[in-house]
This record gives sequence, structure tokens and C-alpha cells, in this order.
Amino acid sequence: MARKPRYKFSYKKIGNYYRPIIDIKLKHEGKEVNYAVLLDSGSDFNIFHSDVAKLLGIDISGLKPFSFGGVKKGVSCVGYSAGVEIEVNGITFKAAVLFTSDFSDNGYAIVGQRGFFEHFTVIFDYANREGIIVKK
Repeated sequence: MARKPRYKFSYKKIGNYYRPIIDIKLKHEGKEVNYAVLLDSGSDFNIFHSDVAKLLGIDISGLKPFSFGGVKKGVSCVGYSAGVEIEVNGITFKAAVLFTSDFSDNGYAIVGQRGFFEHFTVIFDYANREGIIVKK
């Protein structure tokens, strides 16, 4: 049996904290954007700032709005879902992404359960500040 593709990553120190942040590539109709994302096993969705949609040539103005919470305490956010390709360490797959302007301009994008974790098994090892992503 062939070994499944694996990707080992190190946590990145942001301020006083270490976080599971990895670099990915987003692709849409010939355009590509390299982006640092937070692996968030508590998030239901992949969430990116709406400016990333512009960089990919995605016009979110005609998309159906989708309400979600959890990004800002006590505030409901509005996002717009679009399909993109995500590449992680040479592994590419199609996924839905919520693009929203209700997101910090200087925060990290989030990859979550639907659209990321459904494609990988992720092992978090905070004590050693590293993790492993294994393609399912």
C-alpha cells in the first residue's frame, strides 16, 4: 500500500503565541495567490478576506450572502461562497471559500472543517510546536 502524502509544518510565533499557520496557494481561473492561513479545527468553513477574491478575479457582488458567526464575538458576519482550488505542499483540491469584509484586514485567513479538514488528517503537537498534515 502506498504511503499517503504528508506535510510537516512548524508553528509560527505571532506576538507572544505560537499558532498553526501554513502557507497555501489559492487558484481560480488562471490566477494564483500565495497566502498564510490558520489551521482552525473549530471553524466550519474556509474564511478569507474579500480582498483575496478581488486578487483572484472573483466578483462576489453577484453571489448569494451567507450569514455566519464566531469570527467576531457576538457579531454575525456575512460572507459570499465561491469555489477555488487550494494547493498545500503540491496537493491541489477544489474547495468552497467564504469571502467576507467582516474580517480583520491584518488577521489570518482560516481553513476549517468543510473545504480543508475533510481532505486531510491533521495532527497538532503544540508542546513541540509542530504538526503533520496527511492527505486522506
